[in-house]
Amino acid sequence: MPSGNLSSARTVSGWIQLTDLRTSSAMPGAAGSSSETCGARAIAARSSACQASGISTPKGFWSKRAEDSGRCTSEASTAPSWNSQYTSAMTSTAPPAHVRRLSMPPFYLDRGCGSTHACAMSTAGPATFKGFTLAPFQRRAAAALDTDRNVLVAAPTGAGKTLVAEYAIHLATQRGMRSIYTAPIKALSNQKFRDFREDEAIRDAGLMTGDITLNPGGRVLVMTTEILRNTLTEDPEKLQDVGVVVFDEVHYMDDPDRGSVWEETLMFLPKEVIVVALSATIDNLGQFAAWLERVRERPVEAITETKRPVPLKNYLYHPKAGVFPPARLKQVRKRFEGQRRNREYKRRDDRELVEELISAKTLPVLYFCFSRRLCETKARKMARKRLLSPKEVEQVDAVWEEERAEFGFDDRRGALAELRKQTSRGVACHHAGMLPLHKEMVERLFSRGLLKFLFTTETFALGINMPARAVVFDSLSKFDGVDFDYMRTRDFLQMAGRAGRQGMDEVGLVYTVLEYDDVLEAPIHRIQEGKVEPVVSRFNLEYATLVHLHGVAGQAAAADAWERSFAAFQAREHSKKREEQNRREVRALLTKRFAFLEKMGYIRGEREVLSRGVTCQKLHGYEIELTELLYEGVLPQCDAPELCGLVAAVIYESRRGDEYWRNALRPLKKVLRQASNVLDAAQATEVNQGLVATVKQLDEAMTPAIYEYAAGRPFRELGDFTNATPGDFVRCARLVVQYLRHLARASEQSDPDFHNTCLDAVECLYRGPVDVRAELGLRDDDELEPE
Repeated sequence: MPSGNLSSARTVSGWIQLTDLRTSSAMPGAAGSSSETCGARAIAARSSACQASGISTPKGFWSKRAEDSGRCTSEASTAPSWNSQYTSAMTSTAPPAHVRRLSMPPFYLDRGCGSTHACAMSTAGPATFKGFTLAPFQRRAAAALDTDRNVLVAAPTGAGKTLVAEYAIHLATQRGMRSIYTAPIKALSNQKFRDFREDEAIRDAGLMTGDITLNPGGRVLVMTTEILRNTLTEDPEKLQDVGVVVFDEVHYMDDPDRGSVWEETLMFLPKEVIVVALSATIDNLGQFAAWLERVRERPVEAITETKRPVPLKNYLYHPKAGVFPPARLKQVRKRFEGQRRNREYKRRDDRELVEELISAKTLPVLYFCFSRRLCETKARKMARKRLLSPKEVEQVDAVWEEERAEFGFDDRRGALAELRKQTSRGVACHHAGMLPLHKEMVERLFSRGLLKFLFTTETFALGINMPARAVVFDSLSKFDGVDFDYMRTRDFLQMAGRAGRQGMDEVGLVYTVLEYDDVLEAPIHRIQEGKVEPVVSRFNLEYATLVHLHGVAGQAAAADAWERSFAAFQAREHSKKREEQNRREVRALLTKRFAFLEKMGYIRGEREVLSRGVTCQKLHGYEIELTELLYEGVLPQCDAPELCGLVAAVIYESRRGDEYWRNALRPLKKVLRQASNVLDAAQATEVNQGLVATVKQLDEAMTPAIYEYAAGRPFRELGDFTNATPGDFVRCARLVVQYLRHLARASEQSDPDFHNTCLDAVECLYRGPVDVRAELGLRDDDELEPE
């Protein structure tokens, strides 16, 4: 890791320019189907004869399907013909005994399903909800929810998937049940929490993200998927009165790093809970729905909506060709051939495009750049223009004054002053490296139509409902975590889908800036118009889950869990020989992992979980690293600031170019060396068992800044200790706080002194911009719960 004196980095990163936040002291559901259904009775009273048998105790979520011939389904009615496509999930095996199939003609056949079974479907659904006239696909989903089916909705960005989720939540509330809304990122969780608090019927919504726990007894709980998965293994009794769980952006299930969490949660959630899964358009929806029906043991209504509320129109741009439609690409390519040595064709210049957008009044514009630095550079250049009228400038100033009164920030200097200046010109940038408060200001101004150009990274497209008149892509390639490659069709469509404001624009305009090589070689048609990529399983049971499975049912439970996974379901598409080979490989891998856990002292015998194993189940994500450091005595010897710095070294993953002042690590030198030795030993044991090393080594890039802040140093001085962005620091610090709370809970009975040190460390670190309460707009009467 490179190091150096970073005092000169302060003005670049904006640390000296930032101030602490001031924090606060710490509709009836729509009518359902006219006919009474057994599923409705099951939701209203779990003891009904038609109740869905499921798994609701910690000793049962791994088990195979329980036969229950007493279950029943509602009667079917004739399916109407609508523009949207809708399917009921189909399985490649015989339907479960408790699902009575009705005689209906097959109307969907997915290559991932080997059958044309069709579930019974109710077509009666409300015409309106919350004052909105429901689209056919929304009515279809509502009708399915009225008859207690799981629902899987795949629709373009902005089509109205969220209204389906809200209908399910109101329906559960009307029936006296609680609901859970999960989201892939904390920013989206926070936004949904604020939205629900504006709804009279569910104003007592709660929030659980790891950063904060607020009103966990609320009728609607908003949380990250990881929190829900952890609850299933640690305290499933908390879910006894939950009737519905919404999985927003469920296509995240194929995320390489976090996708397994979605899959595990869908598998282990009690079967009587209704699942509402919202997804971007995917290629293998039928296959995914068939698996979901099989693993959830309940009919799934799979609905695909292809119609966009506002249609999109694509354009391409190169400075030597101007703006042109994709239909002219072949002609432009012929003109560009042979110009490889011509520098004029190699230059990147979007000035002509920008001027055309401004002159044509094609504003506001979301300009996607796949680099934080590029977002900032383009915003600074664009801010030289004045894009707002005098009246709009007054409105921007009014918003700033309003928010300053709410948050108590100082916008007269530093990064916030620069942001205010840019926004007064109608320009801003938005990326994960910014402080949450700064992003909040940008979002509020953009949502009010006061920003004409917003330069942002792709995270802005995820769930945040802020459309624009036009969308611009600075590039067709982006970093995929390993290398730069052309983006997936799914990613392009999700971002492009932000173009076009419903009720305001007849068409959404999408512009793609091309480089010379893009004109000649880029798979433009595939990216913009090609088949959307399928969801692929990332199932990978982590050590904490394996320990839990071992304790409740022995090691065979893990193999059974794999058999029920989407990975195994997809593997069955292959030949029997290949399927059996996959099964052998998985069982061999699980055997090695259990051997590692036994060697490390986490489990013993057939179903015995030792103290290390009990602790690790409370530390999902870094369970081996933190458990070993705890039991080897490294963590307990730390004072509060040292503990913060060491936990940061465990969890942080530095970005390219991260630097820090190595001398700042001097107070932690001894404890870091001890911790490194412990983790080296754990990793060596893992490798000796024939496993690929997964035990993470220390990453000290953020440790000096975390340590100094916990020791009391002002936030504005942290640029002396890291060149990371303030937003990256806040994100890391909040994650440290989350794991400090986990450690405090894990040691409450066994080591009261260390428990108190963890709580002291939280108090040291959870202040200023790290404290999430202010940006959530919490009221004075909001009471926070201990984590």
